[in-house]
Amino acid sequence: MNGTEWAQIQNEYAYNYFDDATIAAIGKGYDWQEAIFRTAQIQNHELSVSGGDDKTRYLISGSYTKQEGILINTDFERYNARMNLDRKLYKNLTVGVNATGTKSTQNSVTAVESGNPTYQGRVTNSLGYALRMAPVVPIYDAKEGYNYRNPYEKTNDLTNYEGKNPNPISDMNNSVGQNINTSLLSNFYTTYEIIEGLTAKVNVGINYSNTTQNVFAPSTSVVGLLTQGYGAIGSKRYESWQQEYTLDYSKTFNRIHAFNVLAGYTTQGTSVRYVTAATTKFSNESLTFNNLYDGNLPDFPRSGGNDSWLKSALGRVNYTLLGRYNLTTTFRADESSRLAPGHRWGYFPSVGLSWNLSEESFLKHTQTLSSAKLRLTYGSVGNQEIGDNLYLSTYVAAKSGEGNETITVYKKSRLGNLNLTWETTVQYNAGVDVGLWKDRLTFVADVYYKETSDLLYNAPLDIASGFSHQMRNVGNVTNKGAELTVNATIVDKRNLRWTVSANIARNINTVTDLGNVKIILTGSGIGTSSSNEIILQEGEALNSFFGLIFDGVVQIGEDVSNLPELSWKIGPPQPGDPKFVDVKRDGRIDDKDRTILGSVQPQFIYGLSTAASFNDFDLFIAFQGSQSNKVYNRLRRELESPNGSYNMAADMLGRWTAQNPSNTIPRISQEVRASYLDSRYVEDASYLRLKNITLGYTVPERVTKLPVKLRIFAVAQNLLTLSPYRGYDPEVSSGIDYGVYPTARTFSVGAGVTF
Repeated sequence: MNGTEWAQIQNEYAYNYFDDATIAAIGKGYDWQEAIFRTAQIQNHELSVSGGDDKTRYLISGSYTKQEGILINTDFERYNARMNLDRKLYKNLTVGVNATGTKSTQNSVTAVESGNPTYQGRVTNSLGYALRMAPVVPIYDAKEGYNYRNPYEKTNDLTNYEGKNPNPISDMNNSVGQNINTSLLSNFYTTYEIIEGLTAKVNVGINYSNTTQNVFAPSTSVVGLLTQGYGAIGSKRYESWQQEYTLDYSKTFNRIHAFNVLAGYTTQGTSVRYVTAATTKFSNESLTFNNLYDGNLPDFPRSGGNDSWLKSALGRVNYTLLGRYNLTTTFRADESSRLAPGHRWGYFPSVGLSWNLSEESFLKHTQTLSSAKLRLTYGSVGNQEIGDNLYLSTYVAAKSGEGNETITVYKKSRLGNLNLTWETTVQYNAGVDVGLWKDRLTFVADVYYKETSDLLYNAPLDIASGFSHQMRNVGNVTNKGAELTVNATIVDKRNLRWTVSANIARNINTVTDLGNVKIILTGSGIGTSSSNEIILQEGEALNSFFGLIFDGVVQIGEDVSNLPELSWKIGPPQPGDPKFVDVKRDGRIDDKDRTILGSVQPQFIYGLSTAASFNDFDLFIAFQGSQSNKVYNRLRRELESPNGSYNMAADMLGRWTAQNPSNTIPRISQEVRASYLDSRYVEDASYLRLKNITLGYTVPERVTKLPVKLRIFAVAQNLLTLSPYRGYDPEVSSGIDYGVYPTARTFSVGAGVTF
C-alpha cells in the first residue's frame, strides 16, 4: 500500500488518529520495495586451450564470473581453473589427471536470517521485512539516520527496542553475510591393458574445500537490534577421498555374441571440521566481524566435526546377441558408516533388456522406420544421504553458574536410532525409442513405477520424549508416471536448418505406509495457537499442505445461527468474519477441521525448445512449465494479516466493509486473524516460462581476414513468466514461500573466439 492507503487502513484497524488533512498530506509515501531492489550487472569470461598428439591430450581452461544480485549489496564472484591431461606412456599403459580449482565469494543476507527466515517470530528476512515497512516512514531519516523511531508504532513488537526499529535497507547495506569458499577437485587415474580385451583401471580422487563465513549485524538490523550488534566468524573444512579399482573385459565371439564384464571395488571417505565464534553488545561497530573483541557479551566458541565412509563392491555384465538383443545385469553391495551397526549393508541388483527392432531383417530396409528399440528394466538403488552419526545420541556442553564460579554440564541434544538402515527404491521401467525418416522425427517414451521403502525422514516426536525430531525409517512411498520426448528436424538444407524438441512428464507420488502411525505433522505455523502445516498421510502425496478450507465471508443479513464458531474468536460470527468448512460438523472451527489442501507435486511438467540456423545466424528458444503444483504463499499470508503499524498487501484495499461486501477478503480486525493455515494461501503455482532466447552470428573468415572463428551472441533469460501465482516466483523448491530470492530476468551479450 502507499502512504494514503496505509493511513486509512490504520484508522479502520485500530487507532483512528489520522484526520483527513494528515492523510492527504502523507501522499504516496516511501516505496521500500523499490529501495531494496536494483538492476544488477553480470559478467563472465572464459578462456580454454586444448590440443595434443597421438600420445598426449590436454585441456586447460579458466573462467571468471562476477554477478551482482537484484537485491542491494548482494553479489557473487568466482574464479575457476581446470586442467585435463592424458598421456599414453606405453602401448598398453595410460595415465591421466583432471583437476579443478575454484575460489568464490558470496555476499548475501546475514547467515542468521538465511538459516531462520522467521527470525523473532513476526519478522521475515530483509526482503519480507521491507514489504512490511510502513510507507510513511522515511527510508533514511536526517536526524536518526537508519536507526529510526517509528512514530506510528503502537505495539510491543519483539523487534522494538527502546522505541527503535530495524531498517531493512540499512540491514542490506551494512550487514555482512559473506561466504568465502576455496575448493580443489582432482582425480588421478591409470589404465593398463593386461591382455587384449582385459583392462585394469585405478582411479583416486580428492575433493577439498574450505568455507569461511563472516557475519555481522549492526544495531540497526533485524538481527542486531535486540543484542546491540551481532558478529560471528566460522570456518568449515571438508575433505573427501575416493578410490576405485575396476577390471573390464570385452570379447566378441563369431560376430554373434558380444560380452562386456566389469567388476570393481570402491571406497569413499569424508571428514568435516568446523569452528565458530560469536559475540554481541558491540561498543564499536566500525570493524564489523574483524574485531569480535569489541563485543562485550561473547558467546562460547564452538567446534566439532564428523567422519564417514562408504565401501562398495560392484559388478556389471552386458551381453549382446546378433547386435540387436541386449541384456544388462548389475549388482552393488554398499556399506555405509552413516547407518546403525548391524544395518549398514545394502544390496542392490538390477537387470535390463532391450531389443533393436530396426536391426531385424523384416524392418531393416523400410524407408520410413530408421531406428526402433524396446526397453525393459528392473533395478534397486539405496539412499544414505543423511547427516553423519544420526544413529547415535549426542550431548552438548554448556556453562552453568555466575562469574568465575562456572561449571561445564552436559545435556542430551539428539536422540539416536540404533535401527537406522538403508532407504531402498525399487523401479520398474518400460520404454520405446523410435526414429522415422532417417531420424528426422524421433520419439522417446517411458513408463515407470518406483517404490521407496524404509523412507529416511526426520520425524517429529511427542513432546513427552524431550526431543523435537528423530531420524527414522518411517514408511513407504510410491512414484508412478510417464515421460515423452519428441524431436523433429523440420527443415534441413545446406544454408537452413530448423529443429524442434518437446517433452512432457507426469508423476504421481503417494505415501503408502507410515508404519505404526497414521499421520506425521511437521512445519511451523504462525501465532501462538498455530499447529503444524505439512502432513504425511497414507494415500496422499508426500509433504502435502494441511489446513482449513476457506468458505467465504459472513455478509450483512446472513443467518449466522447455523455457522460454526471460530475457536480463536470470542462470540458468534458477525458480518465480515471469515467462514471455514466445518469438516467435523461439530459447530466449531479448530484444528480438527483441517484437511489436505494440495501438494507441491505438479500434475505434469513440460518443456519446448526450438533451434534454427540460417547461413551464419543461429537462434535458440526454450520454454519450460509446470501444471497444478501448489505453493504455500507464507509471505502473502503475513502481508494480509494486520499486525501493528506494519504495511499490508494492496489486496487488502478490497477487504470486506459494509460498502464493499467482499466474499474473498474478511474485514480488518485482530480477532478474525486465523491461527491456522487455510486454503486462500495454498496457491496454484502453475507456470509457463520463456527460459532462454539466444541469438548468435558467426562472423565469416572472409570478413575477419583472420584464421579464427568469431561468434557474437545475445542472450535473454527468464524473459516472460505466465502464472496465476501471486508471489515473486512460482518456482519455490521447498513449496513454502517466505519471500524467496526472486529469479532475475537477465540480458547479456558476448563473443566467443576459437583459434
